[in-house]
Amino acid sequence: MLQFKRLSIFKKTKLKRLKKMTSIYDIAKAAGTSIATVSYVINKSGRVSPETTARVEKAIHDLHYEPKAFARALAKGHTFTISLVSPLSIYEHQVSLTVLMRGVGEVLENSDYRLFVHPTLDRADSWMELEAAARSRQMDGVILLHVQMQDKRIDVLKKESIPFVLIGRTQDNTNLDLVDADVDGAVRLAVNHLMECGHQKICMVGERGNAGISFRLVDQFKKIVSEKELPFQATWCSQMAETSDELVNTLVKILSTFDRPTAVFAVSDIAVLSTLKAARLMHLRIPQDLAVIGYADSPIYQHLDPPISAVFNGAEELGRLAAQILLNKLIEPERPSEQVLVSPELVQRQST
Repeated sequence: MLQFKRLSIFKKTKLKRLKKMTSIYDIAKAAGTSIATVSYVINKSGRVSPETTARVEKAIHDLHYEPKAFARALAKGHTFTISLVSPLSIYEHQVSLTVLMRGVGEVLENSDYRLFVHPTLDRADSWMELEAAARSRQMDGVILLHVQMQDKRIDVLKKESIPFVLIGRTQDNTNLDLVDADVDGAVRLAVNHLMECGHQKICMVGERGNAGISFRLVDQFKKIVSEKELPFQATWCSQMAETSDELVNTLVKILSTFDRPTAVFAVSDIAVLSTLKAARLMHLRIPQDLAVIGYADSPIYQHLDPPISAVFNGAEELGRLAAQILLNKLIEPERPSEQVLVSPELVQRQST
């Protein structure tokens, strides 16, 4: 059985942290010029005025920059680019992705590396897009999102010897670098909170997905409901809707039954919004008639009516950890793999 580090987002991480490194971007900013101009000065190529050259050289000296190391890296084909790879559908449904990217950017800001967001098409052969980018060495490292149980992108990156970190888990995580939410703990926290609020009939809903987290959410929800001997019907654990309209229709059917659920665990932004719409159509008040709790907290949840509770608030930390592990791997390619789970946290608002 794989052993994960479990990390509370309130505790200091025990991962190796990099010292703040001066980058070519810092030199350009200090000298008041472009990165290209700094590169010209470093490589003594291109036409750069003596005044500008003096400013760049002063910035290099004052900030203790090592241009020879940078030049050697360029000569070896390094791009100083980290790619964040995810399907386009995530951008449509998960506002919290912006929070995760902020965490990645915060870490990369202190390095020579910059973030490139690489969205891929939602189709079975989308891994070929990544393969083409990897073969042409368009990036030095990759952070993979929306990790599937059988993910061909992992095989591509291994074959092309591109360092990578998963945000999520696949079926076999042996020797892989990854960070993930403690999904099992988050589901348990959601069910326990709803039970403490007096609910026994709990429904979990989300749109159809093939990511590993979708299967883990379903499996853990069914396990906990069975363990606590709560009332359960097969339709109360639904992640089969293709669109938001289909999800709303599914929820209306569930909430129209005599023995309907009194609480909904909505596992994505679109599931939360669909639940609110279905409740309005059924003239159900939240939380008086129907409690609603989300999975990963989103910047929009506090602005909804009513504001929505959630059980995971570590998206930014996931981004920071993934970026830090990847940078560590780029510096020390032979270092052992790291696997970290970030603990859930109840964010209670007026919907429960």
